[in-house]
Amino acid sequence: MRILKITSIAAGIPFFILFIFLLMGSIMARWPEGNIVYKKYSIPGRLVIAHRGASYLAPEETEPAYLLARNMGIHYLEMDVQRTRDNVLICFHDETLSRNTNVAETFPGREEDPVGSFTLAELKKLDAGTWFNLRYPERADDRYRGLRILTLEEVLDIAEGSGRKSGLYIETKDAHLYPGIEEQLASALAKRRWIPAPGGNKPAGDYLVTTVTGQEIAAVIFQSFDLDSLMKLQALSPQVPRIYLIKEKMKETQGWDRLLENALSARCAGVGPVGYLGWPWNTAKAHEKNLLVHIYTINENWQYRLFSWFGADGFFTNRSDQLASFYDIPVAGKM
Repeated sequence: MRILKITSIAAGIPFFILFIFLLMGSIMARWPEGNIVYKKYSIPGRLVIAHRGASYLAPEETEPAYLLARNMGIHYLEMDVQRTRDNVLICFHDETLSRNTNVAETFPGREEDPVGSFTLAELKKLDAGTWFNLRYPERADDRYRGLRILTLEEVLDIAEGSGRKSGLYIETKDAHLYPGIEEQLASALAKRRWIPAPGGNKPAGDYLVTTVTGQEIAAVIFQSFDLDSLMKLQALSPQVPRIYLIKEKMKETQGWDRLLENALSARCAGVGPVGYLGWPWNTAKAHEKNLLVHIYTINENWQYRLFSWFGADGFFTNRSDQLASFYDIPVAGKM
């Protein structure tokens, strides 16, 4: 019996050591509210980023998804910007249209063609909502049938419809496929007064939105996995914060320290790692270099709690109302 007890204690030692390691790491990783980095970029801690809109409740990157997130008063509406064959900026995530449109019925044989090979008129013929009702019948809504892919201009209209209560968190998606998309994006946003004109010297403080809770936050944040794209955006609009997105494979091939140096080379405000990389020692290293950490894509309360304990400054989430509730941020009306 004594041997069994000793064996049980010995077996528990590695878990105890791991717990202490995680505890110390999380204490070192966390920044206090009011941290100077939050103030520098006008990006608060405890940030809620509506990943492709309120995409748990409505089809991603469609009008209802963005209206829901906007009307809730979520900090940021997140989107992926690509370009049509006729040079129009649109908001759509995937490289192809097969997952969440009826492209197979509308354009047989073009299911795996890249998004950028379609004109805007062709894309507007697609149903970008019915797939959601079929995949998630418990959340289905007749209003989602026949929804259209949105242009960037249409998403700006939605964001402005609230009196600019939410900011825009914009990814240049597969930027290497769209030469010059950074200039086109910066010009489009400047024309609508979301950011300073490219090459202009107006301070970032002139381009803030006031949330429903009265916080003044940066109107726009740029994000990309593509370091070259971030560098181009930095040259065009240095006042606009940038986030370097990080996949697990990038960490495997380059290492965490190198990725942080990449972010600094593009003068990024922070990094956006996949959840698998949200360990406290990674977050602590980013914070040592005064880089924010926004983790994607986090959808469960236990994950919010764990990664917040590990020091994360905010999350990309499909369930923005749930994350806001976790942070004790009041949620306004819905669609």
